Amino acid sequence: MITDEATSLIENLKAQLAAVPGPLVLGFSGGLDSSVLFSALVRGGFRHRLTAVHVQHGLQAMAESWAEHCRAVAAAAGVPFDVVHLELAAGPDLEQRARLARRAALLAAATPDGALLLAQHADDQAETLLLRLLRGAGPAGLAAMRTASRYRERLVLRPLLPWRRPQLAALAQHWGLTWVEDPTNAEIEADRNYLRHEILPRLAQRWPAVVEVFGRNTAVQHETAQLLAELAAEDRAALGLPDGAISLSGLQRLGPARQRNLLYGWVRARGWQAPPRQVLQRVLDELICAAPDRQPRVEWPEGVFCRHRDGLYLLPHAELQPLAGAVPLLLADGAVTALGPLTVTVRRLAAGEPAGAEQWVLPADVSAVTVSAAPAGARIRSGGLSREVRESWRAAGVPPWLRARWPVLLDGDELLAAAQLGCADGYQRAPGAPGWAVAWHFQGADSAL
Repeated sequence: MITDEATSLIENLKAQLAAVPGPLVLGFSGGLDSSVLFSALVRGGFRHRLTAVHVQHGLQAMAESWAEHCRAVAAAAGVPFDVVHLELAAGPDLEQRARLARRAALLAAATPDGALLLAQHADDQAETLLLRLLRGAGPAGLAAMRTASRYRERLVLRPLLPWRRPQLAALAQHWGLTWVEDPTNAEIEADRNYLRHEILPRLAQRWPAVVEVFGRNTAVQHETAQLLAELAAEDRAALGLPDGAISLSGLQRLGPARQRNLLYGWVRARGWQAPPRQVLQRVLDELICAAPDRQPRVEWPEGVFCRHRDGLYLLPHAELQPLAGAVPLLLADGAVTALGPLTVTVRRLAAGEPAGAEQWVLPADVSAVTVSAAPAGARIRSGGLSREVRESWRAAGVPPWLRARWPVLLDGDELLAAAQLGCADGYQRAPGAPGWAVAWHFQGADSAL
């Protein structure tokens, strides 16, 4: 029987990994679960693609010995091994912060064409479902963990999810494995440990198949979450504006539940951790109903919902930071100048050479140029008219956070060029003359319109 289960696990691994061309990263704690998965991967012939990564939080006195145990096991199998050291400050939610930091460290070790393998099993799944149920999670949260999922452009596989912990313990004995035991796993102060030692055993006394039933329930919740995500995507497509915002007037025509589902699906489609329900409700209460000339925001740690005119925007915090400071622009072919998140590139144009899609084209004899955000009250003279730059952007419908980030070019106090408004009179390249093609963009954003 044990031999059959061992064969089944290894064959399942081969089937799951057949479509993964790149390297494999295993989250290797050295405990029973990850030790079984490590051994199964080695026995399945994946040694040459595998790297075992041990994340050390430094929260236990024995942590260093656990890392050395993992190193020795990996070395004996000829598998590359790495330790990631984390420093977590004392304070509330330490268990949750440690889990998130561990996940981030492991994802950083994985590659887009490979996979991160984690050793959670069916009993872990049952605990996760109960925790999320007690925290008021919706269908996506109650779907708990999936055997295969994608997070931040990385494939995450949990091959042991169909397996119970007693089955894994039997396999470990069959293979003669050794593993480490975290003494805090026996303490019931942590929520997960309390469920593991106090609640699930009592449920199993009355309903012996409770873990299996919970596993089936997560599959049902996953299907429900998929349907809701599809509906949210359809609504976003129907209400989407050209600049990526959602039409507020269109959103108002949906019912409240569908509005919240659209917002939730929008956040999840970005790969972000969704905010609590009360944050989504604040968006409906404070942004949708605000006067058209108001620009309220609703923030949570992952991002910000903003209103501008009829548009509802979902932005990372970084895209709301104003452009600060000033820097000389290096006018040389292929030159790159950076100002915070802004990157400005320069290309030399020969006489008569077309400029392409660059934002600005300056005469070849321009020399002293500075890049900065538009100074307050700065004006540009174009077509014989003098226009206040930020007021021109406002009239064109540019959101206020972009007006604080879009760059201008200055020669001393004189404005040479401004985003969207082009070059000032006297600083435009003459037809057929050489010049400088200047382009700009923000790293990790799409703010150069």
